[in-house]
Amino acid sequence: MKVNIFCCLLACTLGSNVAAGLTHEGVKEGTQLTLPCPHSVEGGVRWSRESGGSRADILTADGDGTKKHINDPQKRYGSQADGSLIILRAAPSDSGRYFCNHEAAVELTVIPSGTTIVSVAERSSITLNCSHDVGGSAVPTWRRDSGEINEGRISVSTEDTALRIREAEPADSGLYYCDGEPAAYLNVTKGQRSDRAFPVQSFLIGTGLLFLLSILILIAACFMWRCRSSRRGTDKQLHVYDEIPAGAELHLRNGGSNHSDATYDTIAELPQTGNTTGSSQPVNNTYVLLEKPKASRSRPDRCSFT
Repeated sequence: MKVNIFCCLLACTLGSNVAAGLTHEGVKEGTQLTLPCPHSVEGGVRWSRESGGSRADILTADGDGTKKHINDPQKRYGSQADGSLIILRAAPSDSGRYFCNHEAAVELTVIPSGTTIVSVAERSSITLNCSHDVGGSAVPTWRRDSGEINEGRISVSTEDTALRIREAEPADSGLYYCDGEPAAYLNVTKGQRSDRAFPVQSFLIGTGLLFLLSILILIAACFMWRCRSSRRGTDKQLHVYDEIPAGAELHLRNGGSNHSDATYDTIAELPQTGNTTGSSQPVNNTYVLLEKPKASRSRPDRCSFT
């Protein structure tokens, strides 16, 4: 599945690169042209032109010379040593897409003499009008030299029969015909986007960056909270020994009160020291207390009192 997705993305990328690499060139009628091959040529070269949906070979050039495949009585077509195609006194019939060794080289439009040339920046709005000698049809038929018009951004006015293009793109460049007659040649150049589109893009980019920053701050806050919680738990575990309860009592075996719920009991009475005969002094008893073990994670403490 991943391989198929990668292949599709690669094909789309290559396809867009091919479309982006194809240049559109518009020249006036009678201009001399030199069309180079997209890549260096080794050996022979074959030039062809596609127009009206059909492709025809123009010439083949190799080390033995140049062979023409079309009728060229005026000898307007030729080739150079690097494989480039030469066109002398270009005519409107020379318009079309040219191929060098079956690879698209250029989209050529030869502008008829007297045709209006309009140059605008991309994302601009433009209006094209029919020439004055066009027949008076209510809704004229507009077409382009490539034969395709994007109706989504292009519309024809029923009031003044003008062709309006919104947010023009470089792909809209070309020669436009109104009722079969050349009306204008449109040249859309790449440049800064219009002010209407720029704030929308800025808003989307700013919103995305703000959302990403919020996520990063939230992740950092959660990480810091977990670290503090871990430190507090460690501090609590360091208290291995607890203090002796304040209610601890001492109980003497001799003369002391007997308490059923005693916390500490005497272990033994130490033997008397010194002269024991005839002495009325009370015996010094030493008591050793044992703390009842408490339920704890650590070893119970032992405290002794003398």
